[in-house]
Amino acid sequence: MEKRSSLPLILCLTIVLIMALLGYIHIKRQSVNKLAKEIESVETALRESNLGLENYYLELQKTELDIDNAGKNIKELTDEIGKLTSANEVMNKEVTACKDSVAGLNNDVAAVEKEKSDINGNFLGEKTKWSEEMNRLKQQIQEHSPVCAHAKISSQDLEKDPTLKDLCPQIQKTAVNDAVLPLGKV
Repeated sequence: MEKRSSLPLILCLTIVLIMALLGYIHIKRQSVNKLAKEIESVETALRESNLGLENYYLELQKTELDIDNAGKNIKELTDEIGKLTSANEVMNKEVTACKDSVAGLNNDVAAVEKEKSDINGNFLGEKTKWSEEMNRLKQQIQEHSPVCAHAKISSQDLEKDPTLKDLCPQIQKTAVNDAVLPLGKV
């Protein structure tokens, strides 16, 4: 009997033990499922992190390439600036030489203009003197000259030498005796 009486106890203990094992297995499965979900989320985060790192790495390479290109461009531009600077210095020297030359030419022009104004002043003075002298001589020619009054000039003499008329403008030809008489005596 003892065997019989202990059988339900063993059976109950076995059932309790099986139930405890089933509960333990269930808890462990939940734990494993939870860990699997965590692992999956961590793997997803890890993949996203890897993608982000790859993107950052690609951006880093692109930025390094841009920096290298910018460095090359800076070197080229620096060389170009050096060439332009030396060319600029040469041009500045030429400009300075040209300015000096222009200043010298301006001085020469000023001297020539002063000389021209002096010459013009002298010329105007001389011109005035000569104009006065010419007017005086013209007036003398136009006045009745006593020499012309006594001159006997024929029309043939006037034809041979027309300048006689300029010397004595008072001389006129007479149609009657073909003699030339002074003005006012006709």
